[in-house]
Amino acid sequence: MSEMDMTPEIFTADYTGGPGERTFFVQARGSSGTLSYLVEKQQVVVLGEKLRDLLMLVDTVDPVLEATPARDPALRLETPIEPEWRIGTIGLAYEEDQDLVVVQVQPVEPDEDSGAEPDPVLEAAQSGARFLLRRDQVRSFVLHALAVASEGRDTCPLCGLPMDPGGHRCPASNGHHLTV
Repeated sequence: MSEMDMTPEIFTADYTGGPGERTFFVQARGSSGTLSYLVEKQQVVVLGEKLRDLLMLVDTVDPVLEATPARDPALRLETPIEPEWRIGTIGLAYEEDQDLVVVQVQPVEPDEDSGAEPDPVLEAAQSGARFLLRRDQVRSFVLHALAVASEGRDTCPLCGLPMDPGGHRCPASNGHHLTV
């Protein structure tokens, strides 16, 4: 099983859908095409934070630490979005000799106990994908991804779950009080 390497011109994360119904994606675009992957919102947050940490390890004065996260219109998702698979594992590395950041993604492991028929697309993807990124691309991704992830619903101060615009029945109050 060999991994697919891509040196994209654009590496981004964003979502489709409204609050409470959002679907998050990581997308890489380059001369060889566009690859989109399903991710969880929390994966976008952690990927942004860990890439920021990696940039700071490589260069302690990297401007990413002082920059304010903001959406970058150039990093919007390209449509139509046809995800390859759902990302399970994400790994990061730094290739010092080439001054490149490596983002390696693996699909979610199939549930062996489910008894479901093997998915040939997922089996072909088991080797994952590696994206070779310049530091300026990583910096842009970090600022954009953290801004995108922060656009979600407010969280309940009692239980930490997302609240709908009209509030929610908080488990911390046994669902008896509508928290607004």
